[in-house]
Amino acid sequence: MPPKPAKILESNQKPALVLVHGFRGSPLGLEAIADDLRRAGFEVHIPALPPFAGAKFPIASDYSPKAYARYLRDYIQDQHLVRPILIGHSMGSIVVAATAQRYPELVNQKLVLLSPISAKPARIIARISPLANYLPPKIVDYVTTKFLFIPHNKKLFRETIEITHHCSSNQPPSKSELTGAMKFSTGYSVADFLGGLQKDIIMIAGEKDRLISQKITRELAKRYNASLELIPDSGHLHNYEKPHETTQLILKTINS
Repeated sequence: MPPKPAKILESNQKPALVLVHGFRGSPLGLEAIADDLRRAGFEVHIPALPPFAGAKFPIASDYSPKAYARYLRDYIQDQHLVRPILIGHSMGSIVVAATAQRYPELVNQKLVLLSPISAKPARIIARISPLANYLPPKIVDYVTTKFLFIPHNKKLFRETIEITHHCSSNQPPSKSELTGAMKFSTGYSVADFLGGLQKDIIMIAGEKDRLISQKITRELAKRYNASLELIPDSGHLHNYEKPHETTQLILKTINS
């Protein structure tokens, strides 16, 4: 299905924002940021990303950049959104980059990548990740959050664990679906889609991200002339650790 002709925003109309969550996530994981953005006067959408939170592809086994880009394109068109700003977190950063590359006329000039997957994760992580298929979800939630979480704040850590468990237990995918999404999230990076992309790329990352190092993200931002904002005392999960600071940086960059 070819993309529909792009519509034009009124001069005083703010673009809609489409937030895209990451691996084993759900819309709930970005709700704190979405609430702040709505209070700032933006229309915010958070689609569930297949195979999480009950979202499915028309072809169940297709976990490719093309399939994810089509999925987000269809969502944008079904919601009648006019050139929305795409904001993707973690695996969602790959999805929005792939969508912007494939359907540039349907999305805003600005593209926001939160905790961008600036390079494919280390080989050891890619090898260990499939083990999540065979462990109880609560154990996976705890281990991954413990690894990614940065602030020394026990209360915030407990709250984050609770949210991540709600995300992973919300209509959880089958093992085959999880494997498909896992291969996508470890087999691609945003770097695969930024070449030749005529967009204003904005990267926001935790200063102490343990999954993707600050050095790698800095190098990627420099290579593609992207702006980069770092959030102190936070890591890959800054959407939980520092949601209000994350929102302020999003607003700063999209309003500039």
